[in-house]
Amino acid sequence: MNLKKLTTAFLAFATTATAVGCSGKKNSGSENAGILNVSPRSIVFEWQSLYEQKLNEFMSSDKFSEVAQKGLEESRFDIFDLNNDGTPELFISANNDHKTQCEIFTISDGQVVSAGIIGEYGAFTYYPDFRLINDEYSGTGFVVGKFISFDGKTLTDYFSYSDNSGSASKGASIKHEINGQSLSLPEYDEAMEMYRNARTISIGRKYTFGTASIDYALHCSESWGAVLTPTEKALFKEQLTSNLAVANELGKDASFEFCDITGDDVPELIISEGTSTGDLCRIYYISNNVLLELEGEYGYKGKLNYDNEQLVFYTSGADSGNACWSITNNNISSFNVSRSHMECGRKYILNAENIDASMN
Repeated sequence: MNLKKLTTAFLAFATTATAVGCSGKKNSGSENAGILNVSPRSIVFEWQSLYEQKLNEFMSSDKFSEVAQKGLEESRFDIFDLNNDGTPELFISANNDHKTQCEIFTISDGQVVSAGIIGEYGAFTYYPDFRLINDEYSGTGFVVGKFISFDGKTLTDYFSYSDNSGSASKGASIKHEINGQSLSLPEYDEAMEMYRNARTISIGRKYTFGTASIDYALHCSESWGAVLTPTEKALFKEQLTSNLAVANELGKDASFEFCDITGDDVPELIISEGTSTGDLCRIYYISNNVLLELEGEYGYKGKLNYDNEQLVFYTSGADSGNACWSITNNNISSFNVSRSHMECGRKYILNAENIDASMN
């Protein structure tokens, strides 16, 4: 695929940025091995229409903000299967204020019900390996937190912890506690070690409330495993397994996600190297039964933003400035971010279990 670079500027909600373009469109993998792709929108789940109603209900409330205002980002939402029961939960975030929590909704007896609120800055930290939510507050010299489990209906405290070791220089009485029980520092560190070393993802603020982003989240994001052809699955799995070996060797916090950045109902594979400043996203696409990597360097801190309406992916906040790209021959010289955009690249932690699960 030939890349064409151009220097221009785009307005992303009043943010000026440098743009880089990519000309040409990938050949669709829609006829790999003689098997036609099925549109993800043809896969129908009960939760889709129910969550759409809830999103519309929220947009009619006074909590909803369509655009950034008063220094806060707009309202956003997320969809993710917390307890791995096949039905994802819906998460709604009013804004990214420090005190704003994320509300969790699930399906019970054919109805959308609230399972509670959690987090800060409109999001929360999730530990996929343990299927636990973390709720933590750090102050000067101390930390107080708890892990919370979710059984598909309710949030339940799993265990709490606190530590004020950082206050030792101030002469404070030092305590290390698990579930209110005092422990020695070695005992406390041993109990917390597996969680400190575990990888996490942030949930709550993946999608904006634009028409195209809502449509993608509800009707595409959770259906790729059901519509990928056997050839596509084999190609993607081979690549993911290869990247997993590299990530393990380098000690990288790699993640991945399928995302259709061309609007042809055939997803691209985005692999995030990690979350550090220099970590990029690699983009792979299928052409003529071959998996190819898109030329170029993309992402910032292992994330990409994607405009679902205009089929443009971009970064913002990068040290070297912002950038946008398109592989659909779109004219990006005057790109303005629409109301429909999302973060992509870090939906699933890159491990063997998630590679297999994402293909189902």
